[in-house]
Amino acid sequence: MDISQLFKDSFDTFKVFDNLTIEHASQTSENTPKTVWQILNHLTIWQDYQLRLLRNGFLNQSINEIDTWTEEKSVLSQELLDEKVNEFKRQIDSIKSEVNNFDKANGGYEIKIKTIQDLALHLSFHLGEIISLRRIQRNYPWPNEMKEFLR
Repeated sequence: MDISQLFKDSFDTFKVFDNLTIEHASQTSENTPKTVWQILNHLTIWQDYQLRLLRNGFLNQSINEIDTWTEEKSVLSQELLDEKVNEFKRQIDSIKSEVNNFDKANGGYEIKIKTIQDLALHLSFHLGEIISLRRIQRNYPWPNEMKEFLR
């Protein structure tokens, strides 16, 4: 079974962090508990843990999800925001590389498949949140505009 084809598009980010500004990353909306900045930080912490799990097949220490959320709703500078987005993108590239280089002969097959699945589901959930937040802010395309946007 070719795992890379099974998870081929599972880590598409739909350009959700492209052209992200401090204002958009820090903006709060009524009835939304987190900002894009908080979700981005959560994703990088979570993905770092999951990447280590994917590479090693096991970890001695689990992660407490509550500890992955920052209290700071606002990002202090565009430079800091851009660094965090680049870290996120590097992680996605690393995840894709790990999936493409997956070899069930190396052991830990079940743990790695479960980790890949968890990564894809977790990313999908939070990307949906960010897309919704950015659409509310009117700085992300609506479904009928996506084809052109994704070119």
